[in-house]
Amino acid sequence: MGRTTKALREAGSAAVRHETIDPDIYVPALLTTLSNNLTRSASTFYRRHFGVGITDWRIMYRLASEPWVTAHHICNAAQLDKGVVSRSLAWMEKRGLVLVRGDETDARRRLVALSPAGHDLHDRITVVALERERNFLATLTTEETDAAIHLLRKLIGNLRAFQKPVAIPPPRDVPAATTVEAAGEVLAAAVRPRARAAAP
Repeated sequence: MGRTTKALREAGSAAVRHETIDPDIYVPALLTTLSNNLTRSASTFYRRHFGVGITDWRIMYRLASEPWVTAHHICNAAQLDKGVVSRSLAWMEKRGLVLVRGDETDARRRLVALSPAGHDLHDRITVVALERERNFLATLTTEETDAAIHLLRKLIGNLRAFQKPVAIPPPRDVPAATTVEAAGEVLAAAVRPRARAAAP
């Protein structure tokens, strides 16, 4: 199934074909919408009930499974910006949620782990996080959930595909619209949304 909407308009005697993104079937748009909504909802919920943001929580559940690691390791594992992780860890250390010590094998490195208070907060949030996940996935069958996890892992494993070189189309030699009305007519003729294909 195609991922774009195609439309034609007449420019003199030459037909000009345009492709537009259909956000209802364009996978990056769907994943972005899902990610943005999950992040916004979780951040609001955790701050209201536990006093931590979504970044703090992501670091906490990483440290719960991998204690005494560097901030650099957390950045790579959680795909988080170095500055964001540094500020979050400093805030959590001040609040007593993490412990920091030097690395015996490398004096330049600092290792981080959850404190007893951090573990307690992590355990409380985990109960709620798993319940929220169950509520979210309730619309799927067990088989659909397993398939979704498999497909998401497969897509994550293929993120390097975005680093592949792509051909950049040259700009077209088109006349500029002289009025808002003329521009509107051009856009209306160029963009004809395609009806969504019926679900199989």
